[in-house]
Amino acid sequence: MSTDNRDRLRLEHDAGRWYLDGPGADGLGLVDEYLGYLADRNYSPKTVRAYGFDLVMFGRWLLGEGLGVDDVTTPVLLRFLAACRAARLPGRPGPNVVNMAGRRLDGYTAATVNRRLVAVSGLFAFRAMRDPSLVSPVPKGRDAQRFVPGEKTGLLAHLVRKPRPRSALRLREPRRLPRPLAMSEAARLLASLRTWRDRAIAGLML
Repeated sequence: MSTDNRDRLRLEHDAGRWYLDGPGADGLGLVDEYLGYLADRNYSPKTVRAYGFDLVMFGRWLLGEGLGVDDVTTPVLLRFLAACRAARLPGRPGPNVVNMAGRRLDGYTAATVNRRLVAVSGLFAFRAMRDPSLVSPVPKGRDAQRFVPGEKTGLLAHLVRKPRPRSALRLREPRRLPRPLAMSEAARLLASLRTWRDRAIAGLML
């Protein structure tokens, strides 16, 4: 473990449990309890670890702002998400490099920011479950959604009467093209089918 990492809030693993350690960890005991709760609910170890790293980043941001978990309100949460979107990562292409959608490539992906929102939302839902008097700062219902008329595209997009509500907190993630099967994979698929009829149908689909 590097000296730089010892001087910061970090995620540790010991005896099958994940917990926060380092400066400021004493005030973030709720995160340890939440990660233990996820493990007790048989969440995948990879999921618990990913949520742990997301909550480490949330904890570091809170400590940098001089805030604790109980100080988090909806405006504070929105500031955290804005900080995630504005963060620049060393080692990535420079700010003048963008993708096809015009988004800079030196920051966190939309999927990463959205996963952090899920982790923080789960943390405060866990706190509210333990103490219903503590209201979660994560907006729900109408306050968390907005209508996006331009989400439907194509020749018949103007006929859509009800645009689908989308969370105003989540970033829109780019759609990825499906990966085609390799020739060897397609051959194995066709060979696994029993009848020529099934092979013909699969062949047309391919």
